[in-house]
Amino acid sequence: MLAYKFLSLQYGLKSLYERRLRRTRINELNDPFELRPYDLSNPDDRLAFLRYRDEMSQRFGMMCFSADWCNPVIWAHYSDKHRGLCLGFNIHEGEARTQKVEYITAPLPFPQDFLSLDLEQKLRISGQVLCTKYRHWEYEKEIRTWTDLEEEFFDFCDMLQLAEVIVGAECKLPVGEVTRALGSLADRVVVKKARAAHDSFRIVQDGAEF
Repeated sequence: MLAYKFLSLQYGLKSLYERRLRRTRINELNDPFELRPYDLSNPDDRLAFLRYRDEMSQRFGMMCFSADWCNPVIWAHYSDKHRGLCLGFNIHEGEARTQKVEYITAPLPFPQDFLSLDLEQKLRISGQVLCTKYRHWEYEKEIRTWTDLEEEFFDFCDMLQLAEVIVGAECKLPVGEVTRALGSLADRVVVKKARAAHDSFRIVQDGAEF
């Protein structure tokens, strides 16, 4: 499936030249409810769960994508107000650590047996923890790939194949600079220019040369 990564121009070009994406650490995320989809009203539950969350943050990082590149709000928030780039990747939908985020309106009941599980057992049921968010984030249509934190970056590879580069509507970068950054990948990567649609509140491909 195609998954899209929104970046500023600086970091978008850096990713293209270096053929890699930076992993995001859990404690760097912008949602204070990240990895805590449960009702934590009970102090004992809360203490145990937050300790588990800290353990997770020491072991795992993530790469966050969107299933869609046409939402203007995502461009505004994550691609420097439409001045950046969006990189489209083919990723393996069946990969165990790649999941679409589910969105909920209220915290879920805390699992009754959670406190009795060891960390490895908790990891087996962690899909709900890792990929559940509050409904107001739904516009992101987020896809997450979880990785170990052995290295800070994840190289482009068979599991993460670059397929598209979309230049933001307010980005002045010439296509030749994108081609130079792509290097040997230029022949198999589609480069598009984005613009605001004329008949809807969407970002679409600009058919004009740039």
